[in-house]
Amino acid sequence: MARLSHGPRRATAWTTAPQSRPMPRVVRLGRPANDNARSSAMLIRAFAFALAVSLLAFVAWQMI
Repeated sequence: MARLSHGPRRATAWTTAPQSRPMPRVVRLGRPANDNARSSAMLIRAFAFALAVSLLAFVAWQMI
């Protein structure tokens, strides 16, 4: 007897088990694990602070 091409198929003893899906990749956000980028960020922050203080001192000197 021919199998019908439509309709639900019944499970039989020789059907294969469903393939397990691989684990998804973990994408980490935020600061990297190594601290190589921190030194340049600290340098930029110190430079911005020094620039702001010098600009404030210059504006205060002009007001005198």
